[in-house]
Formats: sequence, structure tokens, C-alpha cells
Amino acid sequence: MNSRRPGSSRGPTRPGAIRRTQRSSETPPAVEEEPRLKKERTRRSLVIGADRPRAFSLRLLAIVLTAMLAVIIIAPTLSNYLDQQQRLRELNTSVEEARARVRTLEAEVILWNDDDYVRAQARERLGYVKPGEVLYVVNDPEEGTPEDHRRALEMELEYNRRAATPWFTTMWDSLSVTGYSDRDAAESADESDQEEGTE
Repeated sequence: MNSRRPGSSRGPTRPGAIRRTQRSSETPPAVEEEPRLKKERTRRSLVIGADRPRAFSLRLLAIVLTAMLAVIIIAPTLSNYLDQQQRLRELNTSVEEARARVRTLEAEVILWNDDDYVRAQARERLGYVKPGEVLYVVNDPEEGTPEDHRRALEMELEYNRRAATPWFTTMWDSLSVTGYSDRDAAESADESDQEEGTE
């Protein structure tokens, strides 16, 4: 016969052995919990994945609205700033031109305060001479007579006047002159006919 006890088929009955079997029996439920954790993680990732596009679009919408608000606020101020900078440049240019003109006028004042310069200008421009001096004026025949100078000056003035006159005024003047010349020609023809008739 066997000297073992009837409970020996179950395994050793020591307290430590029982604990080990309990621990070994506890491990299978831990294995069962791992698929649950994976499922929960996948659910969480699905929920997070579903929230991401909406959160991204809200952020994008907030950024776009902020940018539009910034443009609306900054655009008029920037426009005013650029206009003021343009005005400042124009004013600086006009100030520089005025300063250059002032320098030129001051130089002329200094020249006109000099007696020798005044005498030279009186001789050159007005033809003045000192008492006892004789003034000789030499005309260059190639430059033309005073009558030629007068005609050239009249032509230049007429050209400048026509250049400064609008085209429609010039056209109206030419039509008026044409009308007067036709009327004058008709009147002269009538007068000549009357003179022939009286003879």
C-alpha cells in the first residue's frame, strides 16, 4: 500500500505550496485584463482621433479671425503712416528747394552790395559810361538788324503763346480768323465792284 495520504494526489499540502498555487491561479485573470486595456486604449485613441480635426479647425478659425482683426486694425494706421511719410518727403524736398533759393538770393544780395559789381552790370545791361568816356556800339551784320531781332522775338513769343494755349482754343482762333478773312475778302470784292460800277 501506498503510504501517501488520500489528499496527496492534489499536491503538497504545505502552506507555501498553497500560496504558490493561489498566485498561479491569480495570474490568468491578469492575462484576461490585458485585452480590456487594449480595447480601452483603442477607444481612447478613437475618441482623441475624432476630436483632433475639430480642435484643429477651431484653432485655424481662431488664427484666421485674429489675423483678420489685426489687418482691420493695422491697415488704416499703416495707410495713414505711409501718407504722412509721403507728405514728410514732399515737405523736406520743398524745404531743401527753399533753402537753395535763399542761398542763391543771399549770394545775389552780397554781389549787389558790391559797388564794382553794380558798375559792371550798369555798363553791361544799360550801356552806362563814366563821365568823359565814349560808348561805341558795334553791330555784327551776321546777327541781323534790330528789325530781324524784333521779328524773331515776336515769332518766339507767338510760338510760346500757342504752345501754352489748349488745342481747342487754337482751333477756334483759326476758325475765327478764317471767317474774318472770308468776310474781309467779300467786302473788298464788293467795294471793287461798286467802284467799277460807278466808273
